[in-house]
Amino acid sequence: MKISIIGSGNAGCFTALYYSSQGKEVELIHNPDVLPVTVGQATMPSSTALLWEANRFNWYNNSIHATLKTGILYEDWGKVNDKVFHPFPADRMSMHFCPWEMQKYVLSSGNFKVTEGDVDPKDVDADYVFDCRGKPDNFSDYDELKNPTNACILGKPNWDTTEALWSRHVATPDGWTFIVPAKEDSPSHSGAVGYCYNSNITKKEVAESNFLDMFDVEVTEHIEYKNYVAKNPIDGRVILNGNRLFFLEPLESTSIESYLYLSRAVLYAITNKIPLYHISSNISKYLEKVQDYILWHYKFGSKYDTPFWEYAKSLFSPDSEFNSFLETSISMDWHKATNIDNIDYKSLVERNLVYGQWPAYSFKYWHEGMNIHKRE
Repeated sequence: MKISIIGSGNAGCFTALYYSSQGKEVELIHNPDVLPVTVGQATMPSSTALLWEANRFNWYNNSIHATLKTGILYEDWGKVNDKVFHPFPADRMSMHFCPWEMQKYVLSSGNFKVTEGDVDPKDVDADYVFDCRGKPDNFSDYDELKNPTNACILGKPNWDTTEALWSRHVATPDGWTFIVPAKEDSPSHSGAVGYCYNSNITKKEVAESNFLDMFDVEVTEHIEYKNYVAKNPIDGRVILNGNRLFFLEPLESTSIESYLYLSRAVLYAITNKIPLYHISSNISKYLEKVQDYILWHYKFGSKYDTPFWEYAKSLFSPDSEFNSFLETSISMDWHKATNIDNIDYKSLVERNLVYGQWPAYSFKYWHEGMNIHKRE
C-alpha cells in the first residue's frame, strides 16, 4: 500500500509522520514555492507523542524552537473566576512550535520519500492520496462552521512570552487574544500574539487600537478568515485534510489533533476493509463536536458586556450527545474523569470518557471554572 500526501504544511507533515510510524510506504509531495504559515502553532499531547514515536523528538535536541505547553490559561472568561486553567496530565505534555522549522524537521527526517512538485491529486500514482494543499480557492463545496470570530491581528510581543509554560487565552472587549510562548529567535515570534475578533462587529481600526492598548506588541499582520468544513471530505481514493478539509479559529488548538483524527480514521477503515465513503459522516460529525466544544467556551461570556460577547453567547446550541457527555463528566469523581492512562481512543469512546478530542476531565474543569468560585 502506498500513501501519497500533497502539501507539506502542518497537516501534510503530521499525516506523513503518522502513516510512516504505522509502517506504510509514504510519499510527501512538497511544493517549495508554498510557504508555511508564520503563526506559532500549539498541539494536544498526542501530537507530541507522535513526534517521539515517529522521530524520537526530545527537548534537548530541539531544532523546532518548541516550547512546553502544560495546558491553557483562560483569563477574564466567564463571570466567576478571573483565571481558569485547563491542564494536561502531567505525564502528557504538549508543545508550541514554529511551522517553518517543523516543516524542515519533518522533511529531513528520512522517514519517507519526499518529492518536489505541484500536482493534481487525481494524477498521483498511489493507493490513497491526502490532499493537504491548504485553503481552497472557493467555498462552493464547503459548509460554514459556526464561530463568533473571523479576523485576527498578529503582534510581535515586547516581552518574554516563554516565561509561561502554557498557552494564554485572554478575553478582550472584541473577542480574545492568544499568547504563544515563542522564543525570540523563532520565525514565529513575530506572530506570537493574536487578537481574534469579528470584523462585522468591530472595525479593524478599533480592534487594532484596543489590541495596542491592552498588550505590549508591535502589529505585524492583519488576517481575515472563514470557518468552514468540506461537504465531501473523501472522494474515492482522495482524502481532504488540513485547511483543505476545514478551518476553525485557534481556540483550544484543535487543528493538528483533528488532522490526526482523520488520519487514524482512514487507516482504521483501510485496515478493516471499510469503504472510505462510510467514514465521511464520522469525520463531519467529529468536526461538529470540535465546533460545539469551542462554542461552549463562549456561552458564559466574559468580564466584558459588549456586542461581541452577546453575539458569541448566542451561538452555542448543543445536541443531546453533548449534553449527555457534559452531565456524565460533571457527575464523575475526579479519579474516574482523569483515569485515561494506557487507554486508546477507541476504549475512551466506548467508556464514554471522550467527546471529540476532549476527555471528561476537560469538561469538568471548564464547568467548574465557569460556575464555582476558586481562590487563587
